[in-house]
Amino acid sequence: MNHGLSPWALGPPLMLLALPALAVERVPVADTLTRLSTQAGFEIVGLEQAKDSYGRAEQGEVLPRLRALLEDFNHVIVQIPGGGIDRVILLGRKTAWVPPPPPEVPVGEAPVAETPAEQAQEDPGGDIVIPTERRGTTHVVSVSLEAAGGKKVNASLAVDTGADSVVLPASLIATLGLKPQALETREVQTANGKTTARVGRLAGVWLGAHKIADVQVSFIDDAKLGGNALLGMSVLGRYRMAIDDEENHLTLSPK
Repeated sequence: MNHGLSPWALGPPLMLLALPALAVERVPVADTLTRLSTQAGFEIVGLEQAKDSYGRAEQGEVLPRLRALLEDFNHVIVQIPGGGIDRVILLGRKTAWVPPPPPEVPVGEAPVAETPAEQAQEDPGGDIVIPTERRGTTHVVSVSLEAAGGKKVNASLAVDTGADSVVLPASLIATLGLKPQALETREVQTANGKTTARVGRLAGVWLGAHKIADVQVSFIDDAKLGGNALLGMSVLGRYRMAIDDEENHLTLSPK
């Protein structure tokens, strides 16, 4: 069965289509998140990010309710084996992804054209179809992360439309050859005190032979992520997305 996932509709799509005229109920994010954490027994990190904010209310299981409630936030939902939730990390409100401007060419100089080989290396075009590995209800894909200078690191990322960006453990900052001082630092509150999220950009994320260029990435301390890393909307949001639960593959189609 082929399940299409939309980055702007993480709740039940049939309900949204059948009742377009009904107003969507908005509820206080902080209070609702606190109640859900009490019911489901998960930890909240960065709750202060949700002060005075309202989110979309959903009914049913906890995970889709969380995704609907937090769709306007950069966040990480850390799951445990069996589909339970260990913690929810709020990083701040979302900002729209804006592609970088084209490189400036000095006056009097013509831009250097890419060779056919370089063009092919960027992206062969068409649909991106890659296999996934199932971990409970989560689909995990193997990717290559490319930093400046072309250095690549292989990684396994859980497909997560609730994460605004690619989310990686902070230990990969050095592995990717990135400079911590070049990353934007944000402080978030945890149960054990304040910690930091570092936000920057990768030169690319490779899905098979396809390179997705200039990708926003958030680095979170390894202990806070619990070994998880996420393929979020800074990649997925550029495509129409479908996951095949029977054949276990992810399809990303150009918009």
